[in-house]
Parts: sequence; C-alpha cells; structure tokens
Amino acid sequence: MNDRTADLVVRAGTVHTLAATGRPATALAVRGGVIAAVAGPGEERDLLRQWSGPATTVVDDPGLVVLPAFVDTHNHLMLAARNLLGVPVSQARDIPRFVGLVRERAARTPAGQWIVTGADWHELQLAERRMPTALELDRATTDHPVLALRGGHNGVLNSAGLRLAGIGPDTPDVPGGFISRDAAGRPTGWVQDAALELALKVLPPLPSEALADGLRQASATYAAHGIGTVRDPAVTPEEWQTYRRAEAAGQLSVRSHAMIFSTPAAIASAGSTAAYLDGLEDQGITPGTGQGLLRLWGLKFVLDGGVEAAALSLPYADRPDFHGELLWDRSDLTEALALCVRRGWPVGTHAFGDRAVAELLDAVREVEGRLGPVPPGMLVVEHGGLITPERIADAAALGVHITVQQALLGGLSHALTASWGPQRTAELFPLRELVDAGAWISAGTDHPIGPLDPLLGLHGMTTRQTPAGVLGPRHAISRPEALHLYTTAGARLLGAPDGVALVPGAPADLVAYSTDPLTCPTEQLGHLTPALTAVGGRIVHRAA
Repeated sequence: MNDRTADLVVRAGTVHTLAATGRPATALAVRGGVIAAVAGPGEERDLLRQWSGPATTVVDDPGLVVLPAFVDTHNHLMLAARNLLGVPVSQARDIPRFVGLVRERAARTPAGQWIVTGADWHELQLAERRMPTALELDRATTDHPVLALRGGHNGVLNSAGLRLAGIGPDTPDVPGGFISRDAAGRPTGWVQDAALELALKVLPPLPSEALADGLRQASATYAAHGIGTVRDPAVTPEEWQTYRRAEAAGQLSVRSHAMIFSTPAAIASAGSTAAYLDGLEDQGITPGTGQGLLRLWGLKFVLDGGVEAAALSLPYADRPDFHGELLWDRSDLTEALALCVRRGWPVGTHAFGDRAVAELLDAVREVEGRLGPVPPGMLVVEHGGLITPERIADAAALGVHITVQQALLGGLSHALTASWGPQRTAELFPLRELVDAGAWISAGTDHPIGPLDPLLGLHGMTTRQTPAGVLGPRHAISRPEALHLYTTAGARLLGAPDGVALVPGAPADLVAYSTDPLTCPTEQLGHLTPALTAVGGRIVHRAA
C-alpha cells in the first residue's frame, strides 16, 4: 500500500514555484494542506504514479501554468461581504435610479429599521457627478434612517439618519471629520471620516448569520480571482466573532488576517489606549488568535482621509484653501503606537497623503527612539500613496513595511485628478523608487474601493495605465517584481519567512491559468481568469 498518497496532484506545463533555486517544475503533489513533492520536466509521470491513489484529485493538463495564489495585504473582505447585503446602488447611473433602489429596499423593510447601501460606488459613475443629498434620499423613504455608505471614509444620510446620528444645524464641526452644509448651515447629508463615525456608532450590527453568508459569497469570488490570502483592515470586534463562526463552518474560501478598526474616538471612549487593549483582550481578541484559514493580525489606525481628505502638504486642486485632515494628534499617535508595540499589538496605520506619511514615519522614528528597534512588520504604513523621495529613504532606513495598492490609482484616477490635479496624482505609488531603495513593500487592492483582480493590479503596476491615461510611467516596475510584491512580500509580512514558494513543506495555496501571466502580451494580462485556485490544498475554485 502506498503511504504517500496525495490529496491533490497537479501536472502542468509550467509551475512557477518562486523558489530561490529557480529549478524548473511542471508537477506537484499536495497532502495535508502542504506541498509534499515537486517534479521537473521528465519527472511528472513518476510523481503522478507515486502520489496518486483512489481518493486523489488529479489535475493533468499540460496547458496550465501554476503559480502561488495571490496575497492581497490590504483588502476589505468584510466590507465586501457587507456590500452583498446592502442596497446595490453601484448599479445606478443617475440619482433617480439610486433613490429608486433605496425605495425598493424600503418597501420590504420594516419601518424604523436602518437601510444601508453597498459601499462600492462613486458619484462619478452618476450622470450628475455628485452624491445624492439627504432630501433626495428622503424621497425614497421618510420611515427609515438611510446611510448611503461610499467607500470607507464617506457616507450620505437622509433626514432620519441625520437625526439619529445627532447631526443638525447646531452640531459643531467634528475634529478630523466633515459635515457638509448648505448656505444656511443645514447639513446636506454628506459626512466624512470622524463625522461618519457618528452615524456608524448608532448603526445596529448586521445579523451574524447573514454576514457570515456574505463572507462565504465574497470569499468565493476572491478565490475565483486567484486570491489565496487577504489582510482585512477594517473589522469590528463583533465582526471578528462572525469571522470565527464563518471559518468554523467552512464558509471561507481564502485565508484572512483581520485587523480591528480602532479610531481615536473608540480609544477615547475606552478611557485610554491601555484600557482599549484590555477590553479587546478580555474578549479573547489578541494578535495571532484564530484557527484554520483565519487569524487576528492586529489593529488598524487611520491618520488621514481618502481622495477627498488625505493630508497633503500643498492645497487641493479643487479646494485651494484645503490641505486635507489629520485624524490623530501626533503625540497621541506616538503614545498609542509605543504602547501597542510594548504589548505586542501590530498596528497598520492608514496614511495616504504626503503630509500624513511624513507624520507617521516621524512617529515611528520616535517610537524606536524610546523603545529601540521595533520588530519587523509590527508598525505598517497602509497605502503610503503620495510618499516623497525623502520619505522613501526614511521608510527604507526604518525598515517599516508599506502596503501599496496600485488598484486605487486605476479605480479612482478620475476622482484623484479632479481633487489633486493630474501631476500630483501621477506621483502616487512610486513603486520603481520604492523597490530601488530597498523599501519593504507588498501589494494589494483596497477592494472594494479598488478593482479586485490581482492581474489588473499587475497590469497597472507595470504599465501605469488608468482610465485617465498613463500616469507616472517612470514609476512602473517589471512583471516579476510586481508578482513578488503580490505573493512573497505579502506572505513575509504575514509571518511566512520563506514567502509563498511552492516547495515541499509550504502551504499548498496555488492558482492555475491557461496562459502564463508572466509572459503573455500586456493587453491580454487583465483578461486572464484562473482555471482553478486551491487554498491549503483544497480546490476552492474551478472554472466550468
């Protein structure tokens, strides 16, 4: 009897193992969730014969090209799950249709219950090229509070929603936030960042069972795009419990490393950073906890806004008196980061504009001055979008990790050029300079803010093509470099010192295409789709 029977055997035309040896490979065997054996040209049939048994799944297709599944280090899987439960306003192309979709949901929702939209829309997709107002949402319903959530930084409330959030004509401006007002000072419905948090605080949590099913659907879509692992940067403590239930029920198709979304207001409400961490730990929420495909990574801080409120050193192109918002006081941020390091809590901090990136790197330097060298990957810059050459050198010297998302430039290019101007937008994500400086970076999408498909990300990283044209072509990197950022670099951030190489003993997370993403024509890259994806040796997607 063969005691080396594999769970899965794959014979392909090429297996890009990404191993340091570079030895050609064409077949592999998987057992117990890890790579058990790899074979090169001429050795495939021996591997199939030695490792195949009655229960082995055999994929024998010499037309396939196999590579490690993608690791997306900044991807909002939980938000994607919530979007599936929200009103699908991304289907709307004008405000009347947007309002109509909300009205349809209101018609089958008990009065008084909140109605929340999916967050995967942008006003530039609407004919009016603006957000709806509270009064327009009131035409959908006055019997329900409504939050039209847009991305992670903005939302629009109807009149009932504004009342429940405590936002009215006499509400003062919120530090670190924005309340849009008309000429008479009345709120128009649009709220941003810390002001949006006023609404999120009174929003009841979604039913856990429904949200877990959203995770099932969303993670299956991720697997269908060749993604094997995500780092999810905005999860509440309640949503973490839903994550755990979904994983225990086998509903996840990808690995997820969740981050607890932690705002200055939430920390202040606990009384201090120490008390905030105590509260999480009392719930059993600690770094590294989890099982199977799920782990708790750490915390997520937000230092500035997105397209409309990133902290910039120069004024906005469309608002000459505005430089964006910093949501943390520098000394408070430094104190919080230092305490988290002392207590073993990794922190990823959103910093998009150049002013925010500088502020965060200076805070990290102060932390190191107090505590000595910080463990690698403990303090992470999320986005680092408009990082300057001087700050690239700082990041490389500090050894701080930066997660970059070329997909944001592609997905938001028109909005960015309108707010920042084309020249400044073209300086976003200077990957060539980051790589050449030896900065420690990994790639992601910020989905559902940016497009999900990793191959679209590779295309953008190597061409700098966007819907607004080619922006900053000198920042482009090569395809092998881009693949490294989307696989090995991300895995190392998440605790795999050897990355994702498909070698014996490594997790069997892989994706197969019928065309080689490393060598296909540029114009074909963004159109390839996986033939199959496996995570932990289990096939989680297979094309029909």
